[in-house]
Amino acid sequence: MVWRGGERFERCLRSIHAARPFFSRVVLSVTSDPESKDLRRALEAQVADPSIEVLCTNRELPTMQHQEFWIDYLQSTGTNSSEWIYWLAYDDEIRFNGIEALVDKSGNWPLQHGSAYFGPWAIRHEQPDELWRGDPLSPLESWTSFPTDGPRCLPVMEWIAQQFVQPTYMQMSGSVNPLQSFIDLRDAHPPKRGPMRIEMAVAASPGIAFIEEFAEPVSIIYGRSNSDRASYGQAARSEDRHLALRMLRYATHNPRQAPKVVGALARTGTRSALSAVGRSGLPQEEWRVRGVVAP
Repeated sequence: MVWRGGERFERCLRSIHAARPFFSRVVLSVTSDPESKDLRRALEAQVADPSIEVLCTNRELPTMQHQEFWIDYLQSTGTNSSEWIYWLAYDDEIRFNGIEALVDKSGNWPLQHGSAYFGPWAIRHEQPDELWRGDPLSPLESWTSFPTDGPRCLPVMEWIAQQFVQPTYMQMSGSVNPLQSFIDLRDAHPPKRGPMRIEMAVAASPGIAFIEEFAEPVSIIYGRSNSDRASYGQAARSEDRHLALRMLRYATHNPRQAPKVVGALARTGTRSALSAVGRSGLPQEEWRVRGVVAP
């Protein structure tokens, strides 16, 4: 998904070209007018590699509408709902070495149906108004949304509950989910309004039982360690309402998981968030570093 990408999108494209053999398809979805520099960059990438598919919304769309746009495209071009989607933001990179270490000799990813994959993420620190110019060979921290000394696989509702009780770093970028999870979120009622909490909303799809983490990062995220994801503010609290409904809907489709859903809602405090939008006293964010990896 590309929105006002500029040089960051160019950086992303270089990583896509390098990692192209790991993916059956690459779709660049640009939300802009038809004369934008981002679309021109995408079309240039397509000239260099004609297998790349380029979409353009022809006008800027909000995040969730843009997501619906490319989901509709995938479905219209015959993508099976069980196929896996590696979701990448325009300002991040694919980590070639991480995927190379992950796949087998035939290039197959070790993915299990019924699971969704989030992290870990290799991190570089970048300021909003300045492109990262550091040493590309320097080691990277590996950040995780799982307990650093715990399992790399958790029941989906346990994972969601942990993100609320102690917010940790997680990202859609580099996540791997079945297309059905995105379809399910697109078709959910009420519709999701904004991108906050999207990681958990995608994960809370009826077909997902577990959240797993890869052995090492498959993406490089350009973030800021001092950003406070625990203080999303009123917009995120509003999204908590939507997430609570997603979790309850999950229970209706997975009756045996209903006790876990109720437990997760109780632990997260989501129920109190429904009537306390914008409340103070949010938990302090914890940045969990699992280790250091090579680029």
